[in-house]
Order: sequence, then C-alpha cells, then structure tokens
Amino acid sequence: MSENQQTGRGAGRPTGQRRRSISQRWLVQLLTEQLDRHGAGTGLEVVDLGGGTGGLAAALAEAGHRVLVVDPSPDALAATARRTTEAGLGDRLRAVQGDTTTLAEVVPDGSADVVLCHLVLERTEDTAEALRSIAAAVASGGLLSVLITQRLPRMLKQAEAGNFAEASRLLGDEGLLDRGTLRELLTEAGWEPIAEHGIGVLSDQVPTTVAEGRSDELLELEAAASERPEFIETATRFHVLSRKE
Repeated sequence: MSENQQTGRGAGRPTGQRRRSISQRWLVQLLTEQLDRHGAGTGLEVVDLGGGTGGLAAALAEAGHRVLVVDPSPDALAATARRTTEAGLGDRLRAVQGDTTTLAEVVPDGSADVVLCHLVLERTEDTAEALRSIAAAVASGGLLSVLITQRLPRMLKQAEAGNFAEASRLLGDEGLLDRGTLRELLTEAGWEPIAEHGIGVLSDQVPTTVAEGRSDELLELEAAASERPEFIETATRFHVLSRKE
C-alpha cells in the first residue's frame, strides 16, 4: 500500500498503521504548507502520480486544489472514485489509469503546476527517465514533490528484526535510491531541490504504547525533527520538494 493511502487509527488497527498515520498527518500538513509557500496560491493543477486510493489527493483537493490521480491499479482508481463521491470532491478530484511511462498520454505538456511522486521511485536506473517525463508535464517554475524509502534505514530495520540476509542484500544494492543519489538525479533532470525533510523520523521509532493518546505531541516533535540534517539521513523516508528550472 502506498504512503498516500489513508490509514485509519484505533485500537483495532495494526501497529504499523497507527504509526504511519502520524507521519501521514505530518506529510499532509507539510505539503499543504509548501504549496501555499512555494506555489501560486490555491487552485493549483496537481498530478498525484502513483496516488493509490487518493488519500493525499483528497486532502489537497479539500484545500482547494484540482488534483488528478494517475495510478496503474484499477482497484486503486475505483477506491479514489468512491472517496471522491463520498467527500463531494467531484469538481476537484479525478483519477485515470497510467504510470511514469504513460504520463504524457494523460497529462499534456506543461499543464501541471505540481506533480506528486510518492513511494513510486525506487531504483536509480529508472528514476532519471521518470524525472524527465515528469518535467515535461510541469509548467516552467512548477513543483515536484518526491517521497522515497531510503536504502540504509531499510537495511537497519531488517537487521534489527533479525532478517540478516535481506539486510545484507539491501546494504549491497547501491542501485536503490537514497537522499544523495536522488538529489543528483533531480539536478541532472532540470529540477532545483528547494526543501527536504525526513518522514517517520520519530513516529516510526516510538513504541505504540508510548504514543497512544499523545499523537498530537508526537506530531509536533516529528515536525520539529524532520528538517534536522542528522535526522533526515536516518529517516525511513525522505521527502524533497523541487522546482522546475
């Protein structure tokens, strides 16, 4: 399940979902603030590439933007359609089938103000072409929001869980994206990184028994820690906002 698919909260939910809901709340808050600060106000044309069931897209549509979810999964698109109807967002939230390789077929060149690409890019060899494809869809001065899962924090989690073979594989697989390689690829594709944050810096580490009933406090702490360079490097996920040069 992609990060921008909404995760519910409550005693009956799995531990991972309760933890992710805090980092998801922070990601929505962060992105909304970034679009207000770096975008051209409300009513932006946003493309959520690999948007899953439309959780993040719906939040941005509710904030006044027009959002198009592009996803290869028919089931995800159906879920987005249901969410659109239930939330009354029919004039601001749409969904079509596609991916990075077919983006030009569903999004005309230069028509998007913002593209979200969250937990879609994973390997360096695929990313360069995807970033160029996205750049074609975005207007000059437009924005790109990328969220990736970082290789070394993934390796550490596998090692902590005793999955040493998988940890070894991740450690040796330098084709997987990390903060440094992603920034280099963005620059090479004509994007200027303007803001970066770690996602899940603390919310992925704090035990559920400690966080229960104190999610607002943890969210505030997560937000404060997320832009500290030393925490960005160790965060499970890395978020970078870039502007098309």
